[in-house]
Amino acid sequence: MKVRLWGVRGSLPTPMNRSEYHEKLIHAMEYAQQVWQADADCGVDEIINQMHPNHKSVIGGETTCLEINHDDTVLVFDLGTGARNLGASLMQRQFRGDLHVFLTHTHWDHIQGFPFFIPAYIPDNTIHFYSCLDNLKERFSRQQHPDHFPRRFDDMPAQTEFHYAQPGDCFTINGLKVCTCSLIHPGGSIAYRIEAGSKTVIFATDTEFYGPELSRQMSDYQDFFAGADLLLMDAQYSLQEAEEKKGWGHTAMTLAVDCAIYWGIKRLILTHHEPAHQDKEIWRLFEEAVAYIEARRVSGMPFALDIFTAKEGDEYEI
Repeated sequence: MKVRLWGVRGSLPTPMNRSEYHEKLIHAMEYAQQVWQADADCGVDEIINQMHPNHKSVIGGETTCLEINHDDTVLVFDLGTGARNLGASLMQRQFRGDLHVFLTHTHWDHIQGFPFFIPAYIPDNTIHFYSCLDNLKERFSRQQHPDHFPRRFDDMPAQTEFHYAQPGDCFTINGLKVCTCSLIHPGGSIAYRIEAGSKTVIFATDTEFYGPELSRQMSDYQDFFAGADLLLMDAQYSLQEAEEKKGWGHTAMTLAVDCAIYWGIKRLILTHHEPAHQDKEIWRLFEEAVAYIEARRVSGMPFALDIFTAKEGDEYEI
C-alpha cells in the first residue's frame, strides 16, 4: 500500500502568512551563508538536507485528505481542501473508473474540498462513498445548497453510490479488508483499519484520548489498533491545549505517542495540526514527542516506534 498525504491541517485551511515565510527565508539564507563561509564548494542540495525541517519544508495548510493506493484500487479518506490537489493529481494520472471515498465524519474541514474535486465532474467515474452515517448524501447536498455553492451535489456528472456500515463492521474492497471503529469526538467520528495481506494502515483523526480515563480508553481500543504498521492519528494539541480544550475532540502529540506505544504501533504519523500553530510550533511539539519517546526508552520499557509529523505531499509505503 502506498499512502500519500494531501491535507494535514485541522479545523480550517491555514495558508502560510508573510511573516512566517519571511522568517523561514531569513533562517535558510543565514544558514547557507554560514556553510559557504566554511566550505564554498558545498552544494545547494547538501545544504538544504542539513537544515532544520522547519526551514527547508512546509507543513502545509490544506485540511484533511489521505490517499491509499493498492494495485489498481484508489482509496480516499476524507475530502478536506486537500482533495482539490488530489483530484488534479488523479486527472494527471488519467484516472477513470471506481473511486472509493471513506468519511470519518462531516465537519467542514473533512468535506469542504469535494465541490472542487475534479473526478466528481467526470461522467465516466463512479464515486463510492463509505461511512457510518445513514444520511451522508443529505449532508453533502446541504453543503452544496445554492446559498453556499453554484453547483448542486446531484448535478455533478460522476455517478455516486453510498455504502452504509455500522461502527464495528468490516467489509472487503478489491481484496482490501476495511474495518470501522467509533472514536471519541463531538458528533462522532470513525477510524478505518485497512489490511492488505499482513500489512495494516489505520486512519484515526478527530479523536480525544486524554484525562484520568486514558488507560481505560487505550485498553478499550486495543483490539482495533493493535500492531498496525502505520497509524495516522489526531495530534492537534499540546498538553496544555488538551487540558484547556477538554471535550473538543482532539489529542495531544505526546498522548498520541502513549497510545501508539500501548497498541504496539510500528510507525506513527501525527496529523490534523492546529490551525493556530505555525510550522515552528508544530516542529517544537514534535521534538517534545521525540524526547518523550527517548525518555520512555531510557526508563526501560522495550518498544519499537518511529514517529513522523504529517506534511502535505509526504508519501509512505507499507
